[in-house]
Amino acid sequence: METAKIGFLPFYLKLYDDRIASLRPEIQEYCDSVASFLEKQGVEVIKADICRIAPEFEKAVKSFEAAGVDAIVTVHLAYSPSMEAIDALAATKLPVIILDTTRDFSFGFDVISGGVSFNHGIHGVQDFCNLLRRRAKEYSLFVGHYVQSDVCKRVADAAKAIKAAKALNGMKVGRVGGSFEGMGDFVPSEKAMKRLGVEMVECDGNELIKHRDSVSEEEISAEYKKDCAENGASAVSLEEYSFSEKVGLGVRRWIDANGLSGFTMTFLSAGKVGGFDTMPFSESSKAMARGIGYAGEGDVLTAALVGSLMKTFDKVNFTEMFCPDWKDGAIYMSHMGECNLKLMENRKTVIKPFPYADSPDPACILGHMVAGKACIVNLLPNADDWFDLVIAEGEMLQLPEKIENLATSMNGWFKPTVSVSEFLEKYSELGGTHHSALVYGVDAKSLALYAKTLGMKYTII
Repeated sequence: METAKIGFLPFYLKLYDDRIASLRPEIQEYCDSVASFLEKQGVEVIKADICRIAPEFEKAVKSFEAAGVDAIVTVHLAYSPSMEAIDALAATKLPVIILDTTRDFSFGFDVISGGVSFNHGIHGVQDFCNLLRRRAKEYSLFVGHYVQSDVCKRVADAAKAIKAAKALNGMKVGRVGGSFEGMGDFVPSEKAMKRLGVEMVECDGNELIKHRDSVSEEEISAEYKKDCAENGASAVSLEEYSFSEKVGLGVRRWIDANGLSGFTMTFLSAGKVGGFDTMPFSESSKAMARGIGYAGEGDVLTAALVGSLMKTFDKVNFTEMFCPDWKDGAIYMSHMGECNLKLMENRKTVIKPFPYADSPDPACILGHMVAGKACIVNLLPNADDWFDLVIAEGEMLQLPEKIENLATSMNGWFKPTVSVSEFLEKYSELGGTHHSALVYGVDAKSLALYAKTLGMKYTII
């Protein structure tokens, strides 16, 4: 994973230094505390000195540009007049994220004497945001107490989303076996993909044969032992396992040899492309656990989306919505046999009956998607030769250890924050495709920075 880098820009008022200099040590302590909390969220923080007047803001912004930060995060330590900062912030191409917070969590009837001096930054934020809007400078705002809420995590995640979006430019995504004939929702124009900066690498059968044939019996045996220990493979014989895993390890070498950040495979081509003797489901799951993006059916676009999100977020999966559970307000999420192993529990390796391709049955690691807060993220081609982003908030439900009638499936249930009918209605009205990324532990508003960075429209459901 890569680390997002933010420029930390604290706002203050010169009048206070001139007239109430005794405040400054405590203000500096508060400033350092906020920066420290941001660092704890897994981002690199480049700190500017406390800024009060236009030349100080200009110097700070130029230093952030030179340092190559992904975003500028502003914090009003007290009121700060917006005209001092606006020219520098409106002129920079760097994204601006406003962290609207205060030193004290409580400001009630029992407020301490002098408390106003450390807790009135919010009206500086209001002043600043008005000027940003009038200058047509895009910004994002996150509000809450920096210690007693998750606001610092949300700010950090927003910076991570920005860095993830930038990772698309120059990304290489491999495709094995073309795309599923007739599936059109995730197929953008060549012009749109070129603008996005994603390069597709079509797998050559001869190259895959070379990589497959370079896999030794010792390597397969070592992989088998590992899967027995970690992924419940002991019920499958080494002989059954070897055929599928030889293909999988060949695909792994092809990914490495071509410097791919993501890949996709079309199961109908298994047995028809050189070296692609069966569908290596287990390798797709292992690749995602290593941080390689994936999508099924030749979907280069979603593989790129998943791969870019994996650059900065550690809990990302590829998934599809299959069946609505109207009764309990959830949606069954699955795919044929691909799931990020880091996000799968109750794992077991099986030889999966697979009548959909003219090839031997493959080894597959099955299990349940882990529970937790999650967002469905969908990147969809639009009518303007570009893309929109749909983000749906919800929760992956905790599943029982065994689901009797889905014993050979990849299982998960997503419960959206709105009703299933409202969610499905809105999702398809927006044109959401049937392939998506699933990101755990992140707010939709933070993920929206992914779209903003790329100049895309976005909708949060």
